[in-house]
Amino acid sequence: MLKHVIVLVAAIAASYPCQAQTWGIEMRLSEDGRMLSIGGAPTQGLYNDSIVRSLHLTFQQPNFWQLMQNNYQTKTDIAAQLTMDGVTYDSVGVRFKGQTSYTQSGNTEKKSFNISMDYAVDSQTLMGYKTLNLNNCFGDESFLREVLYQRQIRKHIPSAKSSFVKLYINGENWGLYPNVQQLNKDFLKEWFLTNNGTNWRADAPAGTGGGGGGPQWGDGTAAINYLGDDTASYQQYYTLKSSDETQPWNALVEACRVLDTVTEEHIENVLNNYFDVDRILWHLASEIAWADDDSYTHKGKMDYYAYHEAETGRMTLLEYDGNSVLGPSHSNWSAFYHAFDE
Repeated sequence: MLKHVIVLVAAIAASYPCQAQTWGIEMRLSEDGRMLSIGGAPTQGLYNDSIVRSLHLTFQQPNFWQLMQNNYQTKTDIAAQLTMDGVTYDSVGVRFKGQTSYTQSGNTEKKSFNISMDYAVDSQTLMGYKTLNLNNCFGDESFLREVLYQRQIRKHIPSAKSSFVKLYINGENWGLYPNVQQLNKDFLKEWFLTNNGTNWRADAPAGTGGGGGGPQWGDGTAAINYLGDDTASYQQYYTLKSSDETQPWNALVEACRVLDTVTEEHIENVLNNYFDVDRILWHLASEIAWADDDSYTHKGKMDYYAYHEAETGRMTLLEYDGNSVLGPSHSNWSAFYHAFDE
C-alpha cells in the first residue's frame, strides 16, 4: 500500500509541477502529509443522507406521461421545470430510466426518472450536479437497500453517493425516491487525481436485451476478457462514456491482453502495473458480501463501469446499479463466488 501511495504522490508531482493540486473530495492527506486516504468522506450538500429534500417537477405538456413513454427507447428528454428549496430551475430534461425497473414494474406510475439539469442551459446544476437519478426501488419494499449499500462500500471503493428525496409531479405526491449520483466526469474528479482518463460502461450489446436473465449474461464478453487485438471487438460490448485520451480503446485491449496472458509467477508484479488490484478486490468483495445481483460477479459482463486512470495508467472497476443487493436468493454466495468461472 505504501508503495502505491508513493507512486501516486509522485504522479501528482510530475503532472502538476507548477501549480497546487486540488484534491477530489474523496481524497485527503494526513496532517503530516505522509498518508493519502481515499473514500469514507461524509456526504454533504445534495447527497447529505440525513436530509430528505422535496423535488417538484412541473410539466407544461398535458400529455407529458405519454411523451415519456414514447421516448423511453430513444432516451429523449422532455422539458420540465424543477423546484427545490424554493429555487426554480427552468427547462430541465426528464425521461424514464432503467431496464427491469421499467419493463417489469407493470402499469404502476412509480417509474424511475433521469433528470438533466443542463438540458437547455449548459451551466445549470442542482447544488453542483448536472444529472439526477431517481430510482423506484423495484423489488425492494424497504426502499433502503441501495442507499445503505452505497453508503457502506464508499468507505473502501469508488461508489455513487445517494440520498432520499420526495418527488412531486404537477403538484401530486409521487412518494419517496433514492437520488443516486451519476458516474460521470464529476464523479471521477471526486475519486481520482483528474477525470482525464477513460470511462466505459459494461452493458448488453444493442439488440440483445437487458433484464430478464437473457443468454447474454455470463458470456464474459464485457468482463475484462481478452477478445483479440481488434478494438472493434470491444466496442460492441462496452459503451465509451467519456475520455480525454487519444486512443482510449487501446488501453482497454492491452489491460485485457495482460490479464489473459500473465503467468502465475508474475501475476502480482505485472497486474499492479495495469490494474488497481487493491480496489478491484474490494469491489468484488463488496458485491459478494452484499449479494449484489446486478454486478460483475453475478452477471459476468455487465452492470459495472471500468475507468482507465490517465495518471497511473491503471484500470479500476466502478460499482454501479446497487438496487438488487441483499436478495435472499443470493444469501448463500461463497467468498469466492464465480472466482473460477472462465
